[in-house]
Amino acid sequence: MSGDNIYRPTVLCTGSDKRQIYAAERLKAVYGAEVILCMTDGGCGGLRNAVSPDELDHEADILLLPTPCGTGLTVPAAGDLTCGMLAGALKKGALVTGGKMPTVMIEFFNSLGFDTADLMRREELAVKNAVPTAEGALAIIMNECAETVNGMNIAVTGWGHVAKACAALFSAAGAHVTVFARSLTALAESETCGLAARHISELPQRAGEFLTIVNTVPALIVTADIISRTRPDCLIIDLASKPGGTDFAACRSFSRRAVHALSLPGKCAPVTAGRIIADTVMNIYKERSSKNVT
Repeated sequence: MSGDNIYRPTVLCTGSDKRQIYAAERLKAVYGAEVILCMTDGGCGGLRNAVSPDELDHEADILLLPTPCGTGLTVPAAGDLTCGMLAGALKKGALVTGGKMPTVMIEFFNSLGFDTADLMRREELAVKNAVPTAEGALAIIMNECAETVNGMNIAVTGWGHVAKACAALFSAAGAHVTVFARSLTALAESETCGLAARHISELPQRAGEFLTIVNTVPALIVTADIISRTRPDCLIIDLASKPGGTDFAACRSFSRRAVHALSLPGKCAPVTAGRIIADTVMNIYKERSSKNVT
């Protein structure tokens, strides 16, 4: 088998998220993959759609599941499709990938001899996804606040990829950004970026200074005590995965606006998000194919 053929796989793509459609289109157009959709709610022009895996005439090298993959063995947003049904359409040792794959799903496919990879654990995807996430957060601020972002006091909690992208974008729009983090290294890095930096322990005392608080930490950070000290018109945006890092019950009790903004890349920039997914899938596939032929 030639090297070109190794890197032109057959991809079975499921889930009805727009990101999946754009990822499938890129896999075909850019990487020359044969892409077959398996979407029970209808396919997309130019791509073959099989309502059931039983309709496939040959087995796939890659199964691309949606993001998130769900909590069990049924594929979300894909009708009645189950992992068992999809497994029957894959080649021996095929790559199964998707975002936020639950342990039960990983164990199921591994038990059948398939290779698994969670897209959300890939560093290059996390770095690239941070940009549309930050842009989505900025759009929420612009839609929800009666003031311009320029001149606005915004607090950003954390200093991961999303926090860095948010801080940079908000600052570029003219906001006065203060980063709250635990790590001294994170605080030093944010200061070198020209941002105000404070230890997270200072947030309760300073909460009233900000019109917007953006949390990126997947742990309870924006507590009831902090919420009680915010301005009455404060907007709280939580970008962390479920259950988030905000006490949403306290937000309701104190009549504070709170938005748990999940999956912003897919909602705000599905074309870009699909491109990122496709590129990451092929990076994984090429890495593992190279190991198998050397």
